[in-house]
Amino acid sequence: MSANILDPSALIQAIPSKLPHTKTRLESPQDGIAVLLHTALSALGFRLIAVDENSPARTFDNSVLPEEWNQHGPGHYTFRYKHEQSSLEFVVKVGKLGSRTMINSIALESDKAATLDISTNDFVSPSFFPHDLSATDAQPLIHGFISSNRVADLISQFQLTTIQKLIPGLRKEGYTESEDVSSNASGSRPRPDAPPRAHPPVYVPPNAPVRSPLVVPPRNPFEIGRRDLDPLPRNPFQPPSLFPNNGDDGMFVGPNHPIFGQGMRGQGPGGRGPWGGDGFLPPMGAPPGARFDPIGPGPLPMPGRGPFPGMPGSGNMRDPDNDDFMPPGAGDMFM
Repeated sequence: MSANILDPSALIQAIPSKLPHTKTRLESPQDGIAVLLHTALSALGFRLIAVDENSPARTFDNSVLPEEWNQHGPGHYTFRYKHEQSSLEFVVKVGKLGSRTMINSIALESDKAATLDISTNDFVSPSFFPHDLSATDAQPLIHGFISSNRVADLISQFQLTTIQKLIPGLRKEGYTESEDVSSNASGSRPRPDAPPRAHPPVYVPPNAPVRSPLVVPPRNPFEIGRRDLDPLPRNPFQPPSLFPNNGDDGMFVGPNHPIFGQGMRGQGPGGRGPWGGDGFLPPMGAPPGARFDPIGPGPLPMPGRGPFPGMPGSGNMRDPDNDDFMPPGAGDMFM
């Protein structure tokens, strides 16, 4: 099995060979990040053809950077590449944005783009720069990148977000594509065997009245009463209703009115309870002999107004029911 060509130690050791022989000084943390990424791309077979966007392509032996590679640093760096496994041209730009470093890449002919945004101080040590690699007392270059683990993390992110997106399926001895283990670990995609999420329980106020399961609201509650200005239950001359199935909801409240519709009826004969309406008026709900109109348009075909003679709420069984006493002196012809 071949060694990993993106191993942090191998990349750090190869950085001096990618710098110009007459200019081995890294001026800033962005210099260090840019040359590290360039070294990784060179190890994967990317050939440097320019360090700007406008100059014609040229050949650089072993992809060694020219002296002007960091002349616009630490603000921005531009690298243009070709690869033998692709006919596309690739542009990689590294730029400083406050305390962060942006790595933007694109395959020009296909418009495939990639972006990597990192916190600069998470991967390099600002106090290490500027750093001259040719100095006799120069510290090891790995100190500028904090540790080998930090280099491995940066290269792994760059490989996942940029390299595998620009050239998917790249074939190189010692190189294997990585998987996005962070998204799987974070649980952003649910497992097939995961139980479905339970819906939050419906909040019920502590003093809310208990509703009977037999009582349901009308189908179109906003339609009830809309035609109260129409004296006829159905008017063939008026525009059609915005709400269908409005029923006989005119000024005359008949047995087909929505308030007596399906779900508003009880369990007695005709769908009404023994006390009229929905049938939920309890026994003795009205005093005996009270003049009391039943709840509903009449449950049984019986004479009189009360549902059952002699029962609570039966009231005056004679029609018409005046529901009041004669005023004092009403029988006096001289009033």
